[in-house]
Formats: sequence, C-alpha cells, structure tokens
Amino acid sequence: MLDDSHAGGEGKGIWLWTIASGLLLFLMEFILFAALVPTHWARQASAAELLSLVQTLGPSTADAILNQAAGWFDALFIRTGVVSASYHLLIPDPHTPGAGMVKLAENPFWPWLAGRLEVVWIAIAQACQRVAMLCAWWPFFLILFLAAWGDGWVRRRIRQHSFAYASPLAHALALRIILWLVIGAFMLLFAPLALPALGVPLFGAVIAGLLGFAVANTQKRL
Repeated sequence: MLDDSHAGGEGKGIWLWTIASGLLLFLMEFILFAALVPTHWARQASAAELLSLVQTLGPSTADAILNQAAGWFDALFIRTGVVSASYHLLIPDPHTPGAGMVKLAENPFWPWLAGRLEVVWIAIAQACQRVAMLCAWWPFFLILFLAAWGDGWVRRRIRQHSFAYASPLAHALALRIILWLVIGAFMLLFAPLALPALGVPLFGAVIAGLLGFAVANTQKRL
C-alpha cells in the first residue's frame, strides 16, 4: 500500500510539474514574440495562414471559420473596450492637455510599443481563428477518438485473454506524450507562424493513435 501511494504521489507530481512547465514556456513564448517579432512578420504569417485555410478547406468553410473567430474577438476584446484601453493606457496621446505631452508622444519608443501591441492583438485574433478551426473539426475528432478508444479496448481484452503483457511504462509514456502535445498545441495557438490547415486533423490523428495505445496498455486493475 505504501509503494502504491508513493508511486501515485510521484506520478501526480510529474503531471503537475509538466503542466507548470508548459505554462511557464507559454508565458516565455508570449513575452519573447511580443518583444521581438516584427509587425510585418506577424501580418505576413496571418495572411499566409489565411491563404492556406482557403485553399485547403474552400472559401465557404474558411468564411464560416473566420466569421466565428471575428465574432469571438469582437465580443471579447472590441466591444468590451479592451483593445482601445490597451492603447490608451500604454501609448501617450499628444492631444491630451498637459505640458510636455506632445514631446513625450514624439519619443521613438512609443511607436515601437504600439507595434508590440499590434503584434499581440494580431496573435490573439489568430488564436481565435485557430480555436474556431479546432471547433470546426470536432465531429472528426469525436469519431476518431471513439474509434481509437474502442480499438485500444479490444486490443486490451485480447491481451488479457492471451496473457500478453500490458506495459505500464508504455501506458504512462503515451499519456505524457499526449499531455506535452496538448501543451504544445496550446502554445502554437499564439505562435507568429503560418500553420497549415491540415495540421489540425494530423494533430487529432496522432492524439487518437496515442490514446488507443494507452488504452491497450492499461493494466487489468482499473
């Protein structure tokens, strides 16, 4: 009992460490690209990803995804005033009454900061688009995950009756790879890169394969 409790606590600690590491990496990524990525690069990446979306899924599907993403961005950030408030708080307005405001606004630091804000909002708008694309694939994901789970369960039952060995190491490794892939996908939501539209179903297929492998190697005692 002590060994099982110790193993369970150690496994839980590894999962918590993995999640905390993923969140830290995401924060570092967001800070670095906000500070270093040129504005024109972010615009070009967004345009290239949009072109890939239209060419892969067709204009009608692409329009539906873009409209959904635009609606989310408008509801969360435009109508709530978050976007305008970010510029108002961080960028000085030369028309604001007060001595020295015109000279302060002419400092070259402020255009650079405005460009950083634009990069951030382009990334957030692109993340909304990527989430909308993930949601558009949910029927495919549902069928794929159910099929993978069923296949893994059948293979597990075959192993039980044939007295084949179900590896707990393989089971734990598959689950950890799934966790790291999910964390990586979350980080890619905000990455200033042009991601291919077919990356979404490919990601789902990899996750489904790992899920089936993990289920097939589940121990007899659940």
